[in-house]
This record gives sequence, structure tokens and C-alpha cells, in this order.
Amino acid sequence: MLLKNLKELQSSKQSKALKLKILYKLIAENGPIKTETLTELAQMKPATCARLLDELCHLELITTAELGESTGGRKPILYNINTEGVFLIGIELSKVYSTLVLMDLKLNMLDKIKLAPEPYLSASEMTQRLLPQIDSLLLKNNTSYHQVLGLGISIEHVVEHRLAFKSLDEEFREFETLLRKEIPTYVTVGSGVNFAALAEYRLYYRQKTQRFLFTSCDTEVRGCAIIGNQFLTDTSRAINCFGHMTIDVKGSLCECGSYGCLNTLCSLDAIKDNVTHQIRRGKDSVLTSLIDKDEEITYHAIFQAIEMCDPLCIDVLEEAAYFYGLAIANSILMLQPDIVVCGGTLIPKHNFFSTVKKTIENKLTLFPEIKTQIYPANHAYEIVSQGAGAMVLEHLVN
Repeated sequence: MLLKNLKELQSSKQSKALKLKILYKLIAENGPIKTETLTELAQMKPATCARLLDELCHLELITTAELGESTGGRKPILYNINTEGVFLIGIELSKVYSTLVLMDLKLNMLDKIKLAPEPYLSASEMTQRLLPQIDSLLLKNNTSYHQVLGLGISIEHVVEHRLAFKSLDEEFREFETLLRKEIPTYVTVGSGVNFAALAEYRLYYRQKTQRFLFTSCDTEVRGCAIIGNQFLTDTSRAINCFGHMTIDVKGSLCECGSYGCLNTLCSLDAIKDNVTHQIRRGKDSVLTSLIDKDEEITYHAIFQAIEMCDPLCIDVLEEAAYFYGLAIANSILMLQPDIVVCGGTLIPKHNFFSTVKKTIENKLTLFPEIKTQIYPANHAYEIVSQGAGAMVLEHLVN
């Protein structure tokens, strides 16, 4: 019944339904929340808000199981969204590894499956590979598509370097179309950095700021800003811009035709290339005992060497963190966000994040009026998948 009512609310274009969506979204983002706060945030008359809340309760879309603290009289009722028996699925396909996450409507992770990385697959091949894994995740948790509100998926990390004749948006739409033919629920395919930014913002920072910047250092370096609850840019072209910020004009040639782009200095590929170059020049490294020849150097081998405190790999990692920090500091000077969150595979590695943060702080010492706070991403390895689920909710209420 809950899933049926959610889908009916999403599809309705009536004026009352739009008001119900506004309230539902506010409760989803701020719950548990009392009536007075909702009335203020929704800019509705108290009587109108109360009537709409009664209807949401009747539809079982929200619950009133909690009571707030009393200020002298009766304890206020706190509203929250009903998550009983309805699920979201979020998926990130990556060149490092892929993650499938089952979560509730509050984006709490209930279960996950990790998959080994794959070479580039066509949209059709990805569809055929994913469907059994999704079925397995649902079966393991005694549920089915009939209880899934929707599925969000990020794929750009596994397709971006192979797109010769079509854009990333076209690849998104082709994959989305194929999945919708096979999966009996809503499906959206989009940008991993947008998904991650949305999850971080909704789960941890929405009530703290309206100016939020998320960056990700992975196989590509990306950035996404949320200003006033809206993505500053949300096209596939815009998400790549951060990684093409020029940092060193005498640096390596980037695929975009410029020299010294951020992607050539601190992405996973850049780190691997740097480590490989240093070993070929005769530098000592633990890696030589982990692999037979330098062509076998992988991200995972480098991570293993870092865990073994290999000086060469640690030096390369710290240099990458320094350049990443410089780029973030430049973005802070332009956008002046209140909060910056750093995500991606590299953030939990050794002292990568601490080096990034120190670099930013050193760069901004001449601007004491800028009080931007810097944080590492929460659940760094699953945040993209959580954000994919959050994008399904955005579709519901928008």
C-alpha cells in the first residue's frame, strides 16, 4: 500500500498533490519534525499544513510515532516519513570496484554487494551482468521489485574513456532505456559525483548550510556544488570541468589538449603512472615484491604497498593530495562554500585527507574572513550508491 501511494503521489499533477510533495520532501529531509517548523518551512497557513499532514498520515506516507520535547505544555508530535516495507537500490559501477546497495527511504544501508572491476562493457552487457546481482541482493533480503520504489545507477567511471561517437548523456539514456525494459520499477542513470554530493548533503549537512561543495578524487577528479538546495550545474559536461582545472602549466599533457590539468596530477591513473615511472627509473619500492613486472602495477597493488608504508607510494600519494588541495582551495576562493566534503577512493588512504586539508588551510591563510570547513566523506566507499538512491527520491518529490 505504501509503495502504491508513493507512486500515485509522484504521478499526480494536481495542485493539492504538489503541496503534499512539498511537505513530504521537507519531512524526508528534516524529519523528525514538528508542525510549527513544517508550517514555517513550507510557507503555508497552519490550518492548510495541518490538513495536508492529516492526508499524508491517512495515505500512510508519514508517521507520528515520536514526540518532541515539551516547552511547558503537551509534547509536540514529530512527523517522519514511513519507511516500512519500501526500499531503494543504488548502484555504482567503477573501474576500481562496483557496489550495489539496498537501503530504506531514509538512505540507511540495509545490505550491499561488492563486485570486481570489469573492462568496458556495452550498455547491453552491463544490463545482463547487473540483473542477476540485483536479483541476488533482493532474494538475500527476502524482498522483490514489488517493494522497490526505484533504482539509481552511476556508470560514467566505466564508460567515459571509451566514448568515441556519443556523449556521456547518450550513454546514460541508452543504459537507462535497456534497464527500464528489464526492471519493473523506476530507473535513473546519472553522474556519480552528483549522486555522492546529494547523499552527503541530505544525510549530514543540509541543516548546516545552503552553500555546499563536494569533490571526488578517484579515476577522475570531479566536483559538484549545491547552492540553495539546487545543483549549481547538473550536466554531464559540467561534472568533468573540475578535473580539467590547470594546476601546473609545465605538467603532463591532458586528454583535453591542455597541460597540467588536475586529472594528470592526482587521479588514480595519474598516481599509477607516476609510481610506474619512478620504478622504471630505478626507485626502490615494495611493489617490486608484489608484482612480477611493472606492467602489472594496479590501483590495488599500490594501495597494498601504501598499507605496508612503502616510501615511494606514500610520497606519490602525498604529492597528489597537495595538488588536489590546491584545486579545492581555488574553488573555495571562487564559490566560498560554507562546507567542503572530500570523497572518493583516495580519501581514506594513509594521510591523503590530512595533507589535502593542510594544503587548503595554508592556501587560505591570507583570507581569514573565509571560514570554510573541510570534511572527509562519510561512508566513502558507498556514498555514490546511497546518492543514487537519493536521486530516486528526488524524482518522487520533484
